[in-house]
Amino acid sequence: MSRSSPGYRLKIQSLMATFVFGGKRVTTMKRKYRAKLGLTTLTIIVGIGLTPIANAKSIATPISRSRWPHAQVTYVIQASASERRVYQAAIRAWNATGQFKFVQGTTAHHQVTLGTSNATTGQYYRLAGITFSTGYPNGYYTKAQVYLLTRNFTRYHYSYSDQVHVAEHELGHTIGLEHSRDRHSVMLADNRYNGISSADSTAVRLRYRLPVGRL
Repeated sequence: MSRSSPGYRLKIQSLMATFVFGGKRVTTMKRKYRAKLGLTTLTIIVGIGLTPIANAKSIATPISRSRWPHAQVTYVIQASASERRVYQAAIRAWNATGQFKFVQGTTAHHQVTLGTSNATTGQYYRLAGITFSTGYPNGYYTKAQVYLLTRNFTRYHYSYSDQVHVAEHELGHTIGLEHSRDRHSVMLADNRYNGISSADSTAVRLRYRLPVGRL
């Protein structure tokens, strides 16, 4: 775990969301810096849009500089029975890659919280899912929260399979993957049809072989 030197530390909060309007991708990012006594922390917020982007070129799935200390985390699901099944299917898919493992935790002891939200305004507008990850800049994640936006699922007629793909996408963010322009990747910014690709699995293997902070 990386720690800053004694004295003032820098807390970094980032907000990133990608939307599609008229076939054009618009990315908004907001970053706020403030001095704070304590350990250096990083909060990353990543959302997945609702409209698929076509004709993207096949490329390697991008990885974050941050990751968990090990390729395994504990989780709890705080959702209805139907969305619990969605999350469980997405977890099985990631665990089946053999590159990362999600292990069920307890209410008192877990690293990742998987939930739902009915929000449809503000930063949730035209999003199907959103992930909040907290940790150390260029260091290790310490916790993450994922929300599936169920009202938008209904509004935009997401099938069960579509919802599982969104959950797989958000779990990809918790692992340390970023948005891809590969139209076959589960990490496509506006994915609802793709499952985990070989490029996605390869990216996870690379992320956990490289030292934290390295790309």
